[in-house]
Amino acid sequence: MADPEANKNRDSTDEEIVRWRSFPGRLYAEMVAEALRREGIHCIIKGEDIGFLGGNTMSAYSPGRVVVYLKKSDLPRADEVANDMLDHI
Repeated sequence: MADPEANKNRDSTDEEIVRWRSFPGRLYAEMVAEALRREGIHCIIKGEDIGFLGGNTMSAYSPGRVVVYLKKSDLPRADEVANDMLDHI
């Protein structure tokens, strides 16, 4: 019988999903994820917060780091997109 954990970090195309970068809050992660998606790079955001961005000032706060995951094959392009976006920060 096949091990169900064997495909834990793979997507439907059988590409490995890897941890890419962590951010100090959901707001930064969401901004970068949107830029990645515009470039055709699919990503997943996972954080220790409740995952809510709303209209008040505390809604973008994350008590812990927020991590972005993506396909291993997208790593080089994702680095380019993020570096272009974040190099001035």
